[in-house]
Order: sequence, then structure tokens, then C-alpha cells
Amino acid sequence: MEQQILSQALDALPEHIEITDIHYQDTDARDIGVDATLTLKIAGEARTFDANIKRIHRKATLDAFLQTQRQRETLLICNPLSAFLRQYSEERGINYLDEAGNAHIVQPGFFLHIEGKKRENTQDTRPSLSVGIMKCLFALLADDKLLNQPYEVMAEKSGVSLGMVSKTLKYLIDIQAIPKDKKSRRFLDRSTLIQQWLAAYPQVLRKKLAPFRVKTPLHWQAMTLEEGDLWGGEVAAATLTNYLEPEEYWLFTRDPIQKKMRELQARPSTDGQLLIAAPFWGKSLSINTAAQVLLTVAELLASNDSRNREAAEILNGQYLHLHSLP
Repeated sequence: MEQQILSQALDALPEHIEITDIHYQDTDARDIGVDATLTLKIAGEARTFDANIKRIHRKATLDAFLQTQRQRETLLICNPLSAFLRQYSEERGINYLDEAGNAHIVQPGFFLHIEGKKRENTQDTRPSLSVGIMKCLFALLADDKLLNQPYEVMAEKSGVSLGMVSKTLKYLIDIQAIPKDKKSRRFLDRSTLIQQWLAAYPQVLRKKLAPFRVKTPLHWQAMTLEEGDLWGGEVAAATLTNYLEPEEYWLFTRDPIQKKMRELQARPSTDGQLLIAAPFWGKSLSINTAAQVLLTVAELLASNDSRNREAAEILNGQYLHLHSLP
């Protein structure tokens, strides 16, 4: 629940605010109301915040939060707040960021206030390559037969809303990636789309995944994956190419973080080798080899590691067949 709230709240921030670091806290920190620390870069200035993540539905919950956090400048990250609760928070000096993109942060020498309303743009109505479009496009590239399925099926497989499916298809039509005619939807230039997705992954999608970094005594080959678990990054590359020995493990799982940590004998650590993240695709989407290769190459390129770049080139030669990688 905490990961989902944090991810959606960060996703709703304007593009000019960059998320440069996210770290989930250990039990001791959580006992004093700090669930995570995050660093935001605004107008070139980086600010690090202690964050408490919770659902807020009435002012009594805000009062309780204020009592426990009175001695700390803690950032409340929560579900969308009503206009009344936002005003109530601001009057009582509560810094907050909610899933609708509303934010109010006041610190010495720093002020941020955002109302989560979509800007009207009469000059260009074409959707940008947003997180939602990236998620939907991943599912469509994993299974291009989805292009001719009902919107409900596309939404379920992608893990996005029906409205986002509509935006994605409009985006693909606008850039002439698929025909406008609904009867014969197909990718007109799949390679260009893949290259575009890979290029956008580090800044658009990866930074929103909010992985939980932990340290475990287990080698990745000794870890037992549950149904729905999936290796990404270096481990996936190792299984696909036998080219490298992973130094960092990236695991996608739908299990609760605490449950997975117990299974893997793991503990939170800033220098841990294992990153745990919730899958960004729908539960019903089958991750075939093509989809895993796309995800793996994206992560390898995002690492900015020369060794990983070589592994990505090998995977491209074997599976993607792009003229060049981003």
C-alpha cells in the first residue's frame, strides 16, 4: 500500500520536479513515523524529506499525524485530499504531497505549492510519452495482438485505466505508429517504438518504480521465486545470455515487501545488492521472452554501466534487432 501511494504521488508531480533518490526506512525509523526518505530536485536545488505515508480521510487523522510529527519536518504523502483537508493541513503547518498532484511544502528558504489540476493546452493536444502511456505501450509490445482487443482487455493487461488506453492509442495514431483504421490495427514501425520506449525508460518510468533496496546473504541463484515474481536487469541478462555475473539483483514481485524480505533473509540497506519493486504491468499480462528482453535491456541501459551496455548489445543482436540502441 505504501509503495503504491508513494509511486502515484510522485507520478503526479509536474515534469520539472525531478525525483533523484528514494529510500525506504528500517523498522526503527518507522517507529518514529518515517517510512521513507526522498530527494526532490526543484529549479536545480535538491531537497531531502523524511516522509510518512498513510491514508487520510478526516481531520482527526491529520490531528493525530500532527501530534506525532510535531518535532519533525515530516512530509505527509497520502491519498488525494479534499479541498477542506488541504486547507486544514496548510493552516496547521503540515507539509503534504497527495496522489492527485496537490503539494504544499514550507521550509526555511523554500516554498512549494501545487494544485493538482491539468493544464489546458489549446495549441497541442497530443499526449506526451507519460508513465501511463509507457506502461500501456509495454503491454502492447509484449503482445501486439492486444491492439485488436477491447479497451477493457488492454487496460487489464497493462495495469492502466481505460482513459489511459485511449490516450495511448491516440498517441500511437498521432505519431503514425499504428493506422487510424480500427479494423486493421498493427504496428507500422515496431523497431522505432521499441527504441523510443528504451530511450524514455530511465527518466519517465524507471524513476517512478520506487524500488526498495535491501541486503541479503543469499546468492540470486539460491532464491526461490514465487508465482508472478520476475527477475529484471543484470540477473535477467545473465539468464538470457550467460554473459555476466550479476552484481545487482532487480526483482519484481507482487508479494508484500515485508513478506518477501523474510523469505530472502533481507534487511533494508542503502548499499544492498537487491532491489525489490512492484510490477508496473497488469497481473494478467504474460511476460514472454520478448517482453522480458525489452525490460532487461531498458534496465541495463539505465544503469550507465559499460559492462551492462555490452550485455544489452548482445540481447539486441539476439532478440530486438534494432539498428542501434539509445
